[in-house]
Amino acid sequence: MPNTILIVDDDTVSRGLIRMVLEYDGYRCLEAEDGATALIMVEDHAIDLMMLDYMMPKVNGIEVLTALQQPSKPLSPPTIMITGMLQPPIREKATQLGVFAILEKPYDLGELRAMVAGICAPGLSVEHTSLSYSVNRRAESSPRA
Repeated sequence: MPNTILIVDDDTVSRGLIRMVLEYDGYRCLEAEDGATALIMVEDHAIDLMMLDYMMPKVNGIEVLTALQQPSKPLSPPTIMITGMLQPPIREKATQLGVFAILEKPYDLGELRAMVAGICAPGLSVEHTSLSYSVNRRAESSPRA
């Protein structure tokens, strides 16, 4: 059974692009257009990885991560945060809340795929990895989202 990835972004085009790339790689993708919907989906589905936008109306990415830390919530899935606002306070807070990686928009699709493959690799126990890093490179020749 393929890994299930929840893509949370208020931008329909961004969600669709990530979904297209990850489904091509064999993952099962679910979508949420906001943080509130994401919280419901994490409770209702077995999520192996969450791709979480930071800047969304109503409930932003940090608020989603904070809500998932509550004892009444299910275990938070490994998360890659995607943001166009990569400021030190956002990075620090996301890291404190357990984000495995932060990907800055516009991001390189190859790096996105590599991050996902690293987290969803068969037999990899996410609890024993240290994939917490930030991608901030801008290669001019790479395809961008």
